[in-house]
Amino acid sequence: MIGFERRYRTPLVALAGAAALAVPLLIAPAATARAADSCTAFNTVSISPYYLNNNVWGAKNATGKQCTWLNSYRNGKANWETSFDWTGDRTSVKAYGSAVLGWHWGWKDTKTRLPVRLNSGRKVTSDWNFRITQNTPTVMNVSYDVWFHQKPNPDWKDQPHDEMMVWLNRQNGAGPLGTKRERLTVGGTAWDLYVGKIINKDGSGKVTSSWNVFSFVRAANTNAASTDLTGLANTLVQRRLMANTNYLTSVEAGTEVFTGKGKLSSSSYSVNVG
Repeated sequence: MIGFERRYRTPLVALAGAAALAVPLLIAPAATARAADSCTAFNTVSISPYYLNNNVWGAKNATGKQCTWLNSYRNGKANWETSFDWTGDRTSVKAYGSAVLGWHWGWKDTKTRLPVRLNSGRKVTSDWNFRITQNTPTVMNVSYDVWFHQKPNPDWKDQPHDEMMVWLNRQNGAGPLGTKRERLTVGGTAWDLYVGKIINKDGSGKVTSSWNVFSFVRAANTNAASTDLTGLANTLVQRRLMANTNYLTSVEAGTEVFTGKGKLSSSSYSVNVG
């Protein structure tokens, strides 16, 4: 298994305040054409309440590109894709082309119905069907990235307290941050739970921020899943790894690419905030 390295992600400027509005999450606008500038670094494509983020946070010392675009959005389900072509260190992530719902170093939409406090009894679930194309052998995963804060209205400058990754598929030795704690079954699916920590430092070596990272790695790869994200988070609460007073502030879904050329095609993606 290839070692996994993650660094601080370039923050987005806050465009709207956090909100937990009692409005339906899945609002279906008309189909949207592919964005012409989908290959621009950190370009976003709005499909309210989601947006697509061409997130190339780890590309500083790499060679390549990432493109992320929307094909259609109907009946609350997004059909979107991200293509990639990266070379460089096989142990570090170059990009995370992803669909974002909620906070990502700021808020871009007020209709997300997030945050959700873990002890509120409200469930956050997601359905995802996707296909992986590898033009060259690609070190990658297909995963959710779920963020938690200890307050309900984090701003762009507020660091998360916890991060939970949910790996549905991994290729060519990609491995998560941290060390394996145990194998467990949640929702009828077997997962390997890894526990680690992000530590960011400035040029002098001073720690500027840190947070816990919990990774659920599916024991068997899949290309289609219905995932109870709050159910996984509550598994961490039961093990006293996370506080039940935490607020789930964001659900992101995409592919972390280390090296390789290919594409992730999400034929149907949606999140339901209950």
